Order: sequence, then C-alpha cells, then structure tokens
Amino acid sequence: MIGGVGSPADQKATVGSPDQKTTNYAADRAGESATTTPGSGGKTDPVTRPPARKASPSSSPSTAGPSLSVVAIVGFVLSGIGFFLITVPFGLWLGYRGREETTHGKRAGFWFAKWAIYLGWLWVVFWALALIAYLWILL
Repeated sequence: MIGGVGSPADQKATVGSPDQKTTNYAADRAGESATTTPGSGGKTDPVTRPPARKASPSSSPSTAGPSLSVVAIVGFVLSGIGFFLITVPFGLWLGYRGREETTHGKRAGFWFAKWAIYLGWLWVVFWALALIAYLWILL
C-alpha cells in the first residue's frame, strides 16, 4: 500500500509532528510536580523525586525498650522439647542465664527464662520418675 494508513511514511510523519500533544505524567499525579531544567526552554522534566520521609518516633532506637533476650528464648525452646533428654540440662542452664540477664533490666524476656526453668525442672522430675519406674519393672 502506497500512502495508506499502515505505511511507514505515514507513521514517520505522525510520530514526530509538532502538533502532537505529549502528556507529562509526573505533573499530572497528585502531590507531585514536574521540575524545569535550566536550558530546556521551559519544558518540564518528567523525573521527580519523592518527598523525603520523616522518621517516626516509634522507630527510633532511643525510645525502644530493651531488646529480647535470645538466651532466654533458646533456653525456653530447649526446655520445651525436654522429651529429648539431652536438651533439658542446656535448657535449664540457658534459662538461669536468661533470668540473670533479664532481671537486671538489660534485656526483655523474663517470662521466657522463668518458664525455661520451670519446664526444665518438670522434665528432670519426669525423667527421674521414668527411671525409677523402669528400674522398678526390672526388679
């Protein structure tokens, strides 16, 4: 097709035509404005910078409380899975270390440490009674 709508000659003429209106999308968005660069003849630059964010007071480290004691949490987990006999002594030891760490206010997590100690001693009693019952059956 010569001179038809789909010909490359038509497309070249319409793409670069001066009466074609372009939209500056950055200027159309609410709250944003396009910037004018010097030497551009008053044309606006569509690249805009987002507004600077202010740090919220809740995310500042100075107002945050003490961090959670990892020692107390690991002790709680190891005491909680005390069915595996080997984890109980480590859970008790970490529970006591976590309690010492949390009572002085250095870290949070006192209840994890406290329950690590409770669960650890409950498992010690359980395993002692299980050993006594096993030995009773053997005799």
